[in-house]
Amino acid sequence: MATSLSGRIFILGLDGATFDLIDPWVAQGRLPTFSALMGQGVKGVLESVIPPLTTPAWVSFQTGRTPVSHGLFSWVRRVGVCGQEPFNRTHIAGETLDSILSRHGLRVGFVNVPCTYPPRQVNGFLVSGLETPSRESPFTYPPSLKEELVSRFDYEVERTQKFRRGQERSFIQIVETVEKKRAEAVLALLSEKPWDVFMVVFRGTDILSHALWRHQDPSHPAYTPEGGAAFGTALLEHYQFMDAVIAGIRDRLDPRDTLLLMSDHGSCGYWRHVFLDNLFLRHGLLRYRRDLLVSLRRLLFHLGATPANAMEWLSRLRLRNLIRRLVPQDRRIRATNVVSLGSAIDWSRTAAFPFGGAGQIYINLKGREPQGCVDRGAEYDAIVERVIRALSDLKEPLTGESMVAEVLRKEDLGADLLDPLVPDLYVRWAHDRYGDFGGVGIHKGLMTSIQTEFSGAHSMRGIFLAVGPLFRRNFILKGARIIDLAPTILYLLDLPVPADMDGRVLHEAFLPDLLEGKPLRFEDHGSGGREREHTFSQEEKDLVEERLRSLGYIS
Repeated sequence: MATSLSGRIFILGLDGATFDLIDPWVAQGRLPTFSALMGQGVKGVLESVIPPLTTPAWVSFQTGRTPVSHGLFSWVRRVGVCGQEPFNRTHIAGETLDSILSRHGLRVGFVNVPCTYPPRQVNGFLVSGLETPSRESPFTYPPSLKEELVSRFDYEVERTQKFRRGQERSFIQIVETVEKKRAEAVLALLSEKPWDVFMVVFRGTDILSHALWRHQDPSHPAYTPEGGAAFGTALLEHYQFMDAVIAGIRDRLDPRDTLLLMSDHGSCGYWRHVFLDNLFLRHGLLRYRRDLLVSLRRLLFHLGATPANAMEWLSRLRLRNLIRRLVPQDRRIRATNVVSLGSAIDWSRTAAFPFGGAGQIYINLKGREPQGCVDRGAEYDAIVERVIRALSDLKEPLTGESMVAEVLRKEDLGADLLDPLVPDLYVRWAHDRYGDFGGVGIHKGLMTSIQTEFSGAHSMRGIFLAVGPLFRRNFILKGARIIDLAPTILYLLDLPVPADMDGRVLHEAFLPDLLEGKPLRFEDHGSGGREREHTFSQEEKDLVEERLRSLGYIS
């Protein structure tokens, strides 16, 4: 049983939710539950992590650690030089909140939190999230809960469906169908199962922002009056649906319980994809092998025979899924390599390369990279400067403004030079409106035209709302970070905070008088040893990567 002075804690995550949308709608009286929470509790912008991506950010929430500390810097991790595989729970360095709470005897219920697959044994129940390969996968603890969720609610973890312009109505319906099933299941679980800490993440706020942002934002270059008239209120309507879900959850809580509402990052308009591999090729930082076959492949590539175009053609012909089922993986890889230039890189002459998306750049460092060619010291520093100068060439065609706001170096992120997971450079894009996929030899050109099918991006500005007996009322909280929430929750529950957490307790959010005699305690438990690593089967890897690709997260 919970020992907190405030009873149980319910944590509701809205992936990608932003006050940039919520505040105007609250002012218009369109989100009554959000409005009530703001007046009755604590409100603050919640700073995300670098990079502000779904998987690293939610893992930072769970561990109280930055991505440098927990090891997840993208949706995928590097295998070899530029190979990739999706992250899963067993790749996390550090103990997660569900494990900490279970270890201290609290009953937990975690539903759809990203990077909880494969589900671990907890003191309670767990339903894994985004990285779950399919509904056929074992996605619950205890295992029997899966049958209950599927039979009672037709529960789906997340449906893989790529958004395409002109399919707005069907896409909205698919997302909302999945979220309604999740809401029904959560309302039943919180009423029927014993728990001390319950957490659920709803992802529709993020998925629909990516697809529909331009329709509600007249400042977006791809906005049209026709699109605004047809779909300009679609995001509002989804937030109103979630407003009602939050009200239903709150109605089922006890007055002594605490409700925490949060997002992993914010959302904003997105304009273009940038292809850093082609930029580096232009500046001599990335080079291909010089042989006849590679020359032929480069010619075909420039004529339009790119992997991106091939996947697009197959998707439009509805052949992509059929080929994936009928053609063995090794043959598909060989066929992709015929048109992809990624396998044609000359690593002996390549100094820098992108990987992982969201502006992550690696230097081909000797002693760290498998085929490193750049020496530490002066040569490394010179390559870093060349990369930064190359990035300065990126200008927004519509305005002439720089597309790059800032370039952070590895030391700015607090990482060791030899750490292979953390990028050497990280690009912070101007106004958060650009991004790259991190692939090599996939696309032509330096950038796309203005995006119409992926018009919403991530920002660093997430949301935080807290209502409960120990929290201030109608209080604006400043300086809160997503890594601060795990230590704050543990403190609220009168539990010790692991000493290896990077976050702090948000003392200023609490009523001071009620916290007298409630000291902050630490423990040095560690992670209890790394768990045996889970390896996705090839089929599972394909399914997860296809979902991430359909969401626009990877190339």
